[in-house]
Amino acid sequence: MIETLDIAVFQVDTGSTLSDRTSFLRVQNFARSTLGRYVYLEVGSDIGGSLLPHLIDPACEAVISVDLRPATQPDERAEVFHYPDNTAARMVALLSDKLPPDAMAKLTTIDSDVSDVPPQSIEPKATLALIDAEHTNTACFSDFVGVLGLMKPDCIISFHDANLIADAIVNAERFLDHLGIEHETAFLPDTVAVMGLGRLASAVRDQLQPHALDRETSLDRWQRQLWSHIASVHSRQNDAELEHLRSDNSRLVEEVERARQTTRDAQAREDAITSSTTWRASAPVRAVVDCIKRGLAR
Repeated sequence: MIETLDIAVFQVDTGSTLSDRTSFLRVQNFARSTLGRYVYLEVGSDIGGSLLPHLIDPACEAVISVDLRPATQPDERAEVFHYPDNTAARMVALLSDKLPPDAMAKLTTIDSDVSDVPPQSIEPKATLALIDAEHTNTACFSDFVGVLGLMKPDCIISFHDANLIADAIVNAERFLDHLGIEHETAFLPDTVAVMGLGRLASAVRDQLQPHALDRETSLDRWQRQLWSHIASVHSRQNDAELEHLRSDNSRLVEEVERARQTTRDAQAREDAITSSTTWRASAPVRAVVDCIKRGLAR
């Protein structure tokens, strides 16, 4: 199934498009053809959908899942995403329902930010990685730097949802330029970026670029789509805030009207009293009382 790019191999949800899954398998086959046997590292595994093909792959020696497991996560789309019951135990249980024990024995889970994983704790070093954790440019670039220390020099690093973290990918390329590390990036449909480092840079160029999207067109389109989405999110937020203000204003208008009615009712009662026969008849008495009060006050 892996060799034929049969996406039916994904028996646990990946949160990815059909084309993304095809690209995941294409990258996996690329790793098998260029590396032979490989160690797979994934940052941000959620419920393990993208781990499964590697767990069943005889060419994969070990699978390492690094995930901080937050309950909520920010995003470049100006939204916060919620992950209830986001635990490694839940992921392992879901995968165990689909896979035999010998496949699950390859899996190691680490509940941590990848930047906090000591490089010496990963042996042997990974040769294929997928970064698919927090989809902000800041976090993604940090994940990339953290992953570098856990990889062999000649390796493959992929990114999911490249349409959201394109700036992080470009920054990663500039960082590799600064380090003097040869690299090549291919953007595969729909939103999978794959980067070959060291001797694998030319292999990405020769074997994956023919299947890739046009780089500049994709980066421009993704940026425009992201801006449009952010504008839509803020528009909804502004509409909600406006509706809240309108509701508050209506409530205040009602309170002011009730206060005015109370004043009018009190004035009406006072007018009724002062215009009554009893009030006029008692005027001399009130005058005497007022005079006495003034006298006592001296």
